[in-house]
Amino acid sequence: MLNLICLIGAGLFLALVAYNLFAAGSIISTDGLFFTVVPLVLALCFLMVPAMGAVARQMEKRALTRGSSTPQLATAGGGALPSTAGRTGAAPQQAPALKDTRGRRMPPDVNRMVAEMNAPRKKES
Repeated sequence: MLNLICLIGAGLFLALVAYNLFAAGSIISTDGLFFTVVPLVLALCFLMVPAMGAVARQMEKRALTRGSSTPQLATAGGGALPSTAGRTGAAPQQAPALKDTRGRRMPPDVNRMVAEMNAPRKKES
């Protein structure tokens, strides 16, 4: 529903730009540039919502064809995931593989946090 609303809004802004290009006497004026650039920017903003959904679906499809069940977004910035070596508490070595409602594997950090929450606590004296 949101994609449809965004596409209609972007279409209306692009129609306003087209109307301005044909109806305006001089496009290269302050008013002409304003009524061209501002609706174009707003139309691009409205088009970003459906574009992000399409890109996310494409990334998920590529990840499934590669054989992994989740896209590799956790280390996309070049950094590594934080380790659990310096943490206190008895966390299990291998966290159980959790799945979300669609059946996809959860990220390793979520598995680690769930395993830490489910681990038995030591009695403090």
